[in-house]
Amino acid sequence: MRMLSTSFGLAGRNLLLVRRLPSVFIPSLVMPLFILISTSGAFRGIGALPDFAGASYLAFTLPMAATMGAGFAGVNSGMTLARDIEGGFFDRLQASPAPRIALLAGPLIAAIARSLFTTTVVYLAAMIGGLRPPGPVDTFVVYALAAGFAGVASLWAIGVALRTRSVQAAPLMQVVVFMSVFMSVAYTPRSALRGWLSHVATWNPVTYILEAARQAELLGITWEKLGPALLATGVLLALTGTFALTALRRLGRR
Repeated sequence: MRMLSTSFGLAGRNLLLVRRLPSVFIPSLVMPLFILISTSGAFRGIGALPDFAGASYLAFTLPMAATMGAGFAGVNSGMTLARDIEGGFFDRLQASPAPRIALLAGPLIAAIARSLFTTTVVYLAAMIGGLRPPGPVDTFVVYALAAGFAGVASLWAIGVALRTRSVQAAPLMQVVVFMSVFMSVAYTPRSALRGWLSHVATWNPVTYILEAARQAELLGITWEKLGPALLATGVLLALTGTFALTALRRLGRR
């Protein structure tokens, strides 16, 4: 119970910083909206390809915008933690009797909460553009997959922050998340990719997250797509969680 209360307390503090430091949160909200609006307009003609089967490109790009927004919501947790380290607040947390796992769980919970808000804003913008959202179950899948990716990005950014102990590492946090999304099936289905990107996207776990979210948005989710997406999310959470936890333990031995 102490671990839970400490985790939610740290998450609440993390979320309060959104109001105090809007410059940290606003870019993570503007970026997915920019992606949604710009790509759905500029690439609308791509939707005429046979691989899209007549699907609206706005509906096709919404999961990518939601996933990108969730990724940057996760990065915000790492940036906030880096500021706490530079300011000395994190050292006080380490000296306190707070459970160590709560130091990771708090920013993680905050990242997931921010991703839910970001995904909602993306959906509202898409609905203004004429998109009809899917049913409740399929909408929940899109939210859940975005939240899972926010957790992955958060743990990655936290691990970087704990290793570098500086907010100047923010570009590294961001570029990895950015590249992981755009080197997947960000703009076209896998069947339409050619060359090296086709091979990279096949091995990129984010591909399976996007494909499941798009199936939920366009056709309705099936286990054939949801299963690989859950597996990919689980593997990424395990890897980034180990990355962050190892950094926390090393920091505690200094």
